Amino acid sequence: MSPEKKKRVGLFVDSLMGGGAERVALNFAEKFIELGHDARVFVLHPPIEHQTGNVPIHLVSEQFKLADWRPLNKWLYVQRIRKLIREIESDGKPFDFFISNAEDSDRLTRMAGLPNVFIRYRNSLLHFLDAKVGDSQGLKRRIRHARWLNKFRRLYSGHIVTVSQALEDELKHSVGLKPKSIKTIYNPFDFDLLRRRAAEPRELPAEPYILYPARLTPRKRQDLLLRAYAQSGSTLPLVLLGGTSGAEGEKYEIDMKALAAELGIADRVRFQGFEQNPYPWIKGATLVAMSSDSEGLPTVLIESLILGTPVVSTDCPTGPSEILTGDLARFLSPVDDAPTLAANIRAALASYPPITEQHIERFRAENTIRTYIAHHAALTGQGA
Repeated sequence: MSPEKKKRVGLFVDSLMGGGAERVALNFAEKFIELGHDARVFVLHPPIEHQTGNVPIHLVSEQFKLADWRPLNKWLYVQRIRKLIREIESDGKPFDFFISNAEDSDRLTRMAGLPNVFIRYRNSLLHFLDAKVGDSQGLKRRIRHARWLNKFRRLYSGHIVTVSQALEDELKHSVGLKPKSIKTIYNPFDFDLLRRRAAEPRELPAEPYILYPARLTPRKRQDLLLRAYAQSGSTLPLVLLGGTSGAEGEKYEIDMKALAAELGIADRVRFQGFEQNPYPWIKGATLVAMSSDSEGLPTVLIESLILGTPVVSTDCPTGPSEILTGDLARFLSPVDDAPTLAANIRAALASYPPITEQHIERFRAENTIRTYIAHHAALTGQGA
């Protein structure tokens, strides 16, 4: 790659706690670096649980909160972000563009006035809006809805990159965003790296098992999967591979263990916790089952297909229907429908179509990185 074409790219994440979104940010940086670019990940605060490899990590703060007063806390974060960037750019080479990968990062990069920020929008904004409005009713609900909707429209008025076409359609037509630009670019997946990491030695169950690799959180709906698993009649163990976040996550894990006991399946359900390298688990699984209420572009489905592991999933907004296409589409089930998910689990275990390159080719990392660079060039009038 000639020097004039080398890009400097900054990727922002709130933390590097164990999760798919955080792993995707590292995937971006790794592939930018592999293709000859200078890529760095800015992490707002701990924890850092993922393996970061050769990716330069810049920790904005070693503590979650810099001040008790929220406006001051944000201001202090902004000053630290600006200082870090000035220090890096002191070599005379400015950042070409930034990619924000999480909600706090979206706000802070905007407050910091960083140029050429692509906000990589990752999940259903309608689902997020519903969560913000909560259980309020009547006039109070309408006021809260309007306030949050206007806030989202202001925040996401810059350059938006959505991770699925369905998400782009939702933001434009259902939410009514009017950003400077909006484009769908799929998340990057390094097929060779995934397959190498999947081959690393791990002590896996000796018997076949069903897997759900996801953080334990209500949006991932482990409760729905437990019910579907119980109704499926499968005797294969179910492994829940994912950690928790904070007191709410710990309570949810306790609730899920109680539900497994209530359903009479506790002896067949294994709460494995977070794994820095989940890929041997995914490759070794007989089936990966996803039960989320909402996603952006669910990483676990794509990674499973790349590793040759059959998948079933809820047809949640957004992403699964763009991944499970053709003869795999019949393994999608409605959200919050345990009986249909159970039927799909049985059907997938009985017989699953061959997973081919046609199912996964569009998710190759090289395509994603080059599309970002071309998109930046088109917006700025620069050569890629």
